[in-house]
Amino acid sequence: MKNIKEWELGLRDKIFKINNRLIEVVSSVEPHLDEMAKYTIEAGGKRVRPILTILSYSISGKNDYDYILDLAVSNELVHTASLIHDDVMDSSEMRRGRETLYHKYGIYNAIVVGDYLFTKGYELASKYGKDVAKVLAWGASKLAEGQVREYSNMGNLDISEETYIKIISDKTANFFAACAQAAAMAGGADENTQMNLHQFAYEMGLAFQITDDILDIVGDQGVTGKPIFNDIKQSTITLPIIYALNHGNKYRSELRNLIVNPSGGKERDERIKSILADSGALDYSFKQAKFHSEKSIEYLGKTGKSPSLDTLMDLSLLVIDRVSAAL
Repeated sequence: MKNIKEWELGLRDKIFKINNRLIEVVSSVEPHLDEMAKYTIEAGGKRVRPILTILSYSISGKNDYDYILDLAVSNELVHTASLIHDDVMDSSEMRRGRETLYHKYGIYNAIVVGDYLFTKGYELASKYGKDVAKVLAWGASKLAEGQVREYSNMGNLDISEETYIKIISDKTANFFAACAQAAAMAGGADENTQMNLHQFAYEMGLAFQITDDILDIVGDQGVTGKPIFNDIKQSTITLPIIYALNHGNKYRSELRNLIVNPSGGKERDERIKSILADSGALDYSFKQAKFHSEKSIEYLGKTGKSPSLDTLMDLSLLVIDRVSAAL
């Protein structure tokens, strides 16, 4: 399996085209809107969703990825717009290694830019026909439902693992699935291939979000681009916390007190991390992420051989690899 740098290097031409097209699409004749939209896009990102789109299209037997470029860009715009609104809801100050749009330009501007990117994204998707647009609209609506469900459970220390999975299914996994399925549909893939790619991307999305939540605890801010322990500071209760509260009996009371009491600074964060390690919560969460990654590869294997198969497989494995070194 390739490491993340090798994987990105092999896709550099595609990523370069994605980034250039993103800048083209968000350009506006209104100077301030143009500045803010480009500030957001130029922050970068892993570009997982557009790459997933292009590779899923290629599995359908199509090699002219220029045709699918605007669908890939559309998916990234919808994702980025959701992050802008997410940062407003969470009052987040950092994203992708720089100030969030809301923190730099204000809440009202951030809402407008988010809306602008949404509309630009759907404009691009519309060229692929109503069936493709309908799949993406479904994914985006699920994203919104997941965001609301997450927000309504902020600070809920009694949240169940089942509810957590429902949140990340809607907020992340279903949109991954929509990106893959829509690309396969645009490539003329048969229904069986579409559904296998849908399930592959869904399972990979679950693994992706669980590892993201683990990295919020054990990651390196220089790598992740956002503050560590941000979820806990924003009262977002993720899988490691849920597991420790339900299985670490001797830590339960202390952990609850640490979470609800924001004072303590670095010492508090280190104690929470220690509890999550000692209770087996981090190991359990990693095993769950690995399970979903392996399941995604099973579905991918059902799509048949193609030049993009190994690259997509590496993507799913790299989701796990990015957190294993931190544990």
